[in-house]
Amino acid sequence: MRRILATTAAAALFLSSVGGAVAAEPGPVGSPAPIIEPRPVAEPDPSVEPVVEPTAPPTLPPTSPSPPSAEPDPDAPASAPIVDGPGPVATEEGSAGPAAAPSAKAPAAKAAGPRAATDPTGRWIVLLKPGSDPVAVADRQGRRIGFTTDRTFKHTFRGYSASLDRAQVTTLSRDASVEMIVADEKISLQAQTTPTGISRMSATRSAVAKVDGVDQRVDADVAIVDTGISQAPDLNVVGGYNCSTTNRALWRDVEGHGTHVAGTVGAIDNGSGVVGVAPGVRLWAVKILDDAGDGLLSWYVCGLDWIASQRDPLDASRPRFEAVNMSVAKWGRDDVNCGNTNNDILHLAICRLVASGVTVVAAAGNDGASSSVRVPAAYNEVITVSALADSDGKAGGLGGNRCFSWGTYDSDDSFADFSNYGSDVDVIAPGKCIWSTVPGGYKYSSGTSMAAPHVAGAAALLKASRPRLTPAEVKEALIYLGNLNWRTSSDPDAYHEKLLDVSRVGPRGTFAVSAGAAALIGQSGGAARVAINVSRSTTSFERIRFRAAGLPAGATASFSATSVYGFGPTTTTLTVNMPKGVAIGTYKVTVVGDEHGTTHSTLAAIQVAGDRPVAAPPTVGIVTRSVLGATTVASRVTWPAAVAALTPVAGYELQVAVDAGPWRLIASTTAAVRSVNLTQALGHLYRVRVRARDAVGNWSGWVSGANVTSALVSDRSTAVTYSGTWRKALYAPATNGYTTYATAAGARGRLTFSGRAVALVAPVGTTRGSATIYIDGASRGTVSFRASSGQSRVIMYSTTFATSGSHTIDVRVAGNGRVDIDGFVILR
Repeated sequence: MRRILATTAAAALFLSSVGGAVAAEPGPVGSPAPIIEPRPVAEPDPSVEPVVEPTAPPTLPPTSPSPPSAEPDPDAPASAPIVDGPGPVATEEGSAGPAAAPSAKAPAAKAAGPRAATDPTGRWIVLLKPGSDPVAVADRQGRRIGFTTDRTFKHTFRGYSASLDRAQVTTLSRDASVEMIVADEKISLQAQTTPTGISRMSATRSAVAKVDGVDQRVDADVAIVDTGISQAPDLNVVGGYNCSTTNRALWRDVEGHGTHVAGTVGAIDNGSGVVGVAPGVRLWAVKILDDAGDGLLSWYVCGLDWIASQRDPLDASRPRFEAVNMSVAKWGRDDVNCGNTNNDILHLAICRLVASGVTVVAAAGNDGASSSVRVPAAYNEVITVSALADSDGKAGGLGGNRCFSWGTYDSDDSFADFSNYGSDVDVIAPGKCIWSTVPGGYKYSSGTSMAAPHVAGAAALLKASRPRLTPAEVKEALIYLGNLNWRTSSDPDAYHEKLLDVSRVGPRGTFAVSAGAAALIGQSGGAARVAINVSRSTTSFERIRFRAAGLPAGATASFSATSVYGFGPTTTTLTVNMPKGVAIGTYKVTVVGDEHGTTHSTLAAIQVAGDRPVAAPPTVGIVTRSVLGATTVASRVTWPAAVAALTPVAGYELQVAVDAGPWRLIASTTAAVRSVNLTQALGHLYRVRVRARDAVGNWSGWVSGANVTSALVSDRSTAVTYSGTWRKALYAPATNGYTTYATAAGARGRLTFSGRAVALVAPVGTTRGSATIYIDGASRGTVSFRASSGQSRVIMYSTTFATSGSHTIDVRVAGNGRVDIDGFVILR
């Protein structure tokens, strides 16, 4: 008997809502509890089977069936029929398996017509107020108004189900312990078709799955919410719970759907039959549908309530189940509020189940439409799975279109034509012509019901090796580990979900954290940054979260990334905001990386240095365009920015002393202001000095500039020489009552002097010309003496030298108007 590595994925179970959409009766505040009435649904009936038009002459099957455990030949030609093994699984008409030709329409395999046990007429689900004892309340209410309960719910919510007449419903709605009353609904197993293998999702490469023909079972528990599970040598079925009848132990499967799903999740790796995604995982049958595939919403809730009640026998603080597979659906929508807005008790139950730590996987649906109108697929709390058509278990799309189901052939590696789609879908998995277990043998089936258990098995693999992952983290991991190596162009929408891939799911890995170079900061405080590096072993990818401890008083810490995720090394940056005035020294901050209780730490060093700023010497110059006084000149003291390696400069002080007098504070400035104007008396010695202050209050030493004395040189001084035509003019406002002027181009007036600065003094007016100024033979630009009004004794040009020395200023008339020289001011 050959072993088949198959991605089992049970056919799509979908619950058709007989009661349909619901609406609460309005009532005043403090009125009786709302009664959620059934009304006809607007959605199409999923039980209506499509008419399959033959596209080729039908191919007859062999006269005798294949043995139950026989594996179909994957290399068979497209025209060769593959016949199912024996078993009572109902199949969609025209669905014979890979390469089977379409057949004419035939009667459905499932018996038609309502079943008395699943007739929702007169059946209600009563939700009680939080904290109520459902057994005690139901007993009290039943004895009072005459009814008995079918089932009680304690874990997903408090309540019970019962057959009630209208008067009883109305009476119960007025009971103070009743929160809401919801009409029960009928749910039915939708027709399924008739696969590919787990090799397509690389389960054979997972170090946790260990698919090698040796029975090494995955240590996890998975609940199959379905038609039950039939005991089989290929399945590790350890127990279950029956909600379809009063016999809770009668959870065996007759219909076949649940057993098919179970095989995909965890068929044993024993060298025969098929192998599941999580080989040998402990399988639990939660039977919410009867032997015909029908059921009630209250049965569904009953199953979820039992799952929520089960605790890990080794740790009662944790749930027993690592994953729950729900290849079951009904019409509905996500209110994004766990059913509290639209009175969706299924959503309420699933939210509480997920909140308890159980990962829930749901089939997207087989309508070839948006999954947003199917629940639980539309719920954000679950992992929603669409179906991929894969005929050879390999990437590349070279397997052809050998699989016929749901009325069509699908090309290899393409989005299954029946599968629902949309932004609610999280991952895609093989779901067309999946070979898996059924009561008494093996069978092909197709649908998102077949895709979902692949993901439930993958969730079990993750939880077996990483038991502390939350349901949200399991979803995150499966999406991260997936790939887009399929024909995404066949996806009906723009949301290209990743294909399930468990090849990198190995044993839980290890990690380490280390700190980069120490941060250096001054006493002014501020942000000190240290790189935090994360290294991982080859199988570690889980989210590592960071925290900091041991901070100096008043300091706060943050991270550029509060957590890191994925294989390989990563880095985050620790930023510690140190307070102003922190003491000098080296501070060690403990950084902890935490992956679900496994922690590693490192010390990040922050060095606080008490550096003083270093000020630079000031320079004194003469202010251009100022007016020379009778005995004073306007000067300006400037200085470069102080140097502060760690703590920023906050301000400066300037002091001045005249002749032999004391130092006097002239100005205190901010860091941005580094110049101060002075009125300097001609002929007097001025000393200037400056110091800098940092943000903490540390002062630099005083730094002095050169001593300067200002002197006026008259235009008639013998030190001034002229060439060209210059004339003397009587001008009372001038410094000595006269000016010397020229109008012809090329006329020059020169002064050679010894000093640190020089300025040209001249009158301006409306008809004045311009001159070019040369300093030590180099042109310094042209100066215009023209102004909108007349003004005497104006400083028309000035310059300051780095050192005191001999220099020459040369005024060359441009010839476009009169230019007067009144004199020169020298700073020595």
